[in-house]
Amino acid sequence: MAEDPAAPDARPVQIPARIHAVGPGWRGLLERLHEQIRAVFPGYRLLDLKEKLGGLRVYVEGPPGSGDRLRSLIALAEVEAEHTYEFCGASGRIRTRDDWPGGWRKSVYDSCHIDWSARRIMIVCGVVCNCG
Repeated sequence: MAEDPAAPDARPVQIPARIHAVGPGWRGLLERLHEQIRAVFPGYRLLDLKEKLGGLRVYVEGPPGSGDRLRSLIALAEVEAEHTYEFCGASGRIRTRDDWPGGWRKSVYDSCHIDWSARRIMIVCGVVCNCG
């Protein structure tokens, strides 16, 4: 029988349960973030995890008074993600599709940029897919 997520003793959703929401290149930094948060706040609860505007966004909830410490850990991971390609984990920078200033932003390696701009590769459920 499945646990009731509303039950007081139910385990909270944490980063590993949602790691597939972003590309494989960010998995290592998210696993490190999870361990760093758990070391300080073992029962933290993940509220959301996603890629937005080419960057990583992580929202968590901890015990009262944990906000500043959680924000500092998350901020470091988000900055690291801006310099880590979401597709493969190599070092890099955020690019826009077709290098258009107002285009879709993603942290994508230069050699993958052409294929991503041409929509030949994308990330689906945390996996890099070749679309054409």
